[in-house]
Amino acid sequence: MPETPPISIRNIGSSGIILDDVVDESLTPTGSVSWAINWNFDTIGAGTIRKGYSLLGAQVEAGASVVGLHQFLDTGTGTNDRLIAVVDTTLYALVSGAWTSKRTSLTADSQSRFTNFVDLVFMVNGQEAMQSWNGGAGNFSTSQVTSAPVAYFIDNFRTRVWAAKTDANPSRVIYSSVADSSGNILWSGDDFGFIDVAPGDGEDITGIKKFDGTLWIAKPSTMYRIFSVNESEPDPRVFVGTYSQESMEVAKDGLYWHHPSGIYRVRKGENQPTEISRPIYTIIKNISRANYDTVASWSDDDHVYFSVGNVTVSGVTITNCTIRWTISTEVWTVYSHNDNLLIGNSYDDGSTIYRVAGDSDGNVYLYDNTNTDNGTPISYDLITRWYNVSGLRSETKTIREISAFGENFQGANIQWFSKKTENSEYNELGSISGDETLFKNRNITGKRFKFRVSGVNSGDPPRFQGFEINNWINEGVIE
Repeated sequence: MPETPPISIRNIGSSGIILDDVVDESLTPTGSVSWAINWNFDTIGAGTIRKGYSLLGAQVEAGASVVGLHQFLDTGTGTNDRLIAVVDTTLYALVSGAWTSKRTSLTADSQSRFTNFVDLVFMVNGQEAMQSWNGGAGNFSTSQVTSAPVAYFIDNFRTRVWAAKTDANPSRVIYSSVADSSGNILWSGDDFGFIDVAPGDGEDITGIKKFDGTLWIAKPSTMYRIFSVNESEPDPRVFVGTYSQESMEVAKDGLYWHHPSGIYRVRKGENQPTEISRPIYTIIKNISRANYDTVASWSDDDHVYFSVGNVTVSGVTITNCTIRWTISTEVWTVYSHNDNLLIGNSYDDGSTIYRVAGDSDGNVYLYDNTNTDNGTPISYDLITRWYNVSGLRSETKTIREISAFGENFQGANIQWFSKKTENSEYNELGSISGDETLFKNRNITGKRFKFRVSGVNSGDPPRFQGFEINNWINEGVIE
């Protein structure tokens, strides 16, 4: 048989995850992988195990969900910046490292939303009266909220506070007066008012978000925009809305949100969003309908995260699934967390800007800052795209020697398969024992191959760099 040259399989993950049933293998980009749980591809051309999260302060309240997470930022020389968490029936603020009660007797598990405006933070939850707080030693109070609506959503826009959806008027957006020279606002009088957003369309408002000089109003199927108290869109321009206010996230390059058909992004100056989630569409379509209104997103300097609950794909359940979009390289990866993360936000403690996330057991975590999920090691799994090695799928090949490359990847398990089979039918290749591990005297036979890298990590995140097929035989076309 003719001598065959060595083959390098590198460029791992530069195109992110592209699931097999989304793109045919003949068109799959060389830098893609067909499956990856708890990996990221921020080092272009290599895969790295994600970092984890650690508890911020003590557990706030065991057995209850974090249903609100926000940072109040005081302007000027103020020193009352506070991280706020709502758990069960109580609102807490992080004061000197301890969670301190600042509002009680809330309706249990009512999602709480906030906005900062003129050195106050305003809170709504659709059940109790709107209240505000200055971040100081006192508690939430009725300052600046006399006659304010009992609303579900809130934001600030054009020097006013805007509140949306009440039980009596689920399609109404109510705006305060313009703040006066002392920062005071009113919820009555000539400068106060409201806008009804398509009240007859059969859908309620599900979120509001300030972006690109407008206030975006979400309903499950549509998005409207308000430009000012005098100008709004009577008909929707965007026909993909969201069920979840918490899925709406303004990142460095645009506004993102979840819709049952995908993840959408609209950039500044654009009137129509772009669906960006096609490579992981199988995951998107398997998000439970029961989780549509609890999808939650947060962002950092180069990523947008969407926590979507448990998702089952081809019989495999991704527990506490979070899908992550990398803005700079436009690739997807998928995380499975040890805890059910329900909500995320940013937190600036004065020296470091963190991302924080709250779970279903009354914990708030510093996210992406340590090597375990609050002490639990991180399991990882990666499956490459299909490789036919010779260039022709019809030919049978036998791999005799193959090398695996990685940094700090000792103990990772390597498997292979040549047909579409269940995970239990994968063939064992061996474990990585160093930065370069050679697997000799093998009999890896098939017309095409996938390789799998899996294991558990609790140390510094290891990096996988790929394979080299050192010795292989082209058996030719065998009938």
